[in-house]
Amino acid sequence: MSRRLFALLALALAALACNWSDLVPPAAPVIEPSPLPTFAIPSLTPTPTETPLPTLTPTPDVPIAWPKSLGVNCRYGPGKEWETVSSLLPGTIAEIKGRTVDTAWWLIQDPLHAGDFCWVAYDVVDTAGNLNVVPLAEEPSASVTNVSVDALVAFAACGGSNAVTFKGTITANGPATVTYHWEVSGDKQMVMPEATIEFSEASTQKPTTDAFSADCGNYSVALRVTDPTEISAEKIFNIQAP
Repeated sequence: MSRRLFALLALALAALACNWSDLVPPAAPVIEPSPLPTFAIPSLTPTPTETPLPTLTPTPDVPIAWPKSLGVNCRYGPGKEWETVSSLLPGTIAEIKGRTVDTAWWLIQDPLHAGDFCWVAYDVVDTAGNLNVVPLAEEPSASVTNVSVDALVAFAACGGSNAVTFKGTITANGPATVTYHWEVSGDKQMVMPEATIEFSEASTQKPTTDAFSADCGNYSVALRVTDPTEISAEKIFNIQAP
C-alpha cells in the first residue's frame, strides 16, 4: 500500500515538473516611451516702435511771412511796377503789417533795414498767424530818387553866341507824373518853362533836352524837379576858347 502511494506521488511530481515552465509568468514586455508631442512655439510679436508725434508749430502771436523757396523781392509799393528796395531771403521771417484791398500784396517789416517797410506778393510767400487782423495799408506815392545833369558846349567865339545843350536823367521809384524845369545862372541867367514826364513804373528817363546860347563866361545849369519830390542836380560849366 505504501509502495503504491509512493509511486503515485512520484508520478505526480514528474508531471508537475514537466509543466513548471507553464507556471512561470512570461517576462514583462519592454514598453518604449512614446515620443513627446511637438508643440509649435508661436513667434513673438515684436514690440511696436513708438511713432514720434508730429511737432506742433505754435500759432505765432502776430501774422508772419517767409519765402516759399527762393528769396523774393520786397518793393517800395504793392506791384511789380514799384522799385525793389529790399529782399526777403530764405530762412527769414518778417512780420506782416498791412495788406492791399485784394490781399494780393503784404506790407512787411523790412528784414534788412530796421524801421522800414516794403511789399511782397502773396503768391511767393507762406504765411502763419491770424491774417484776419491784418489791416489795410495805405499805398505809397512815388517819388523821384535821383537826378543828374550835364552841359555840352559848342564853342564858336568869344564876343558872340555859343550854343550849349543841357542833358540829364530823372529816376522815379514807381508810377508818377514828374514835373521839372531847367535853370541857368552865372554871367547870364534863365529859367526854362516847366515840363512833365510820365512814369508808368520805376525807371530812369531822360527829360527833354534844352538849348542855351551865351557869350564866354562862367555858368551853372540845374535840373530841378518840383513834383512829386523836390530834388535837383547842378552842373558848373564855362564858355571859353579851347
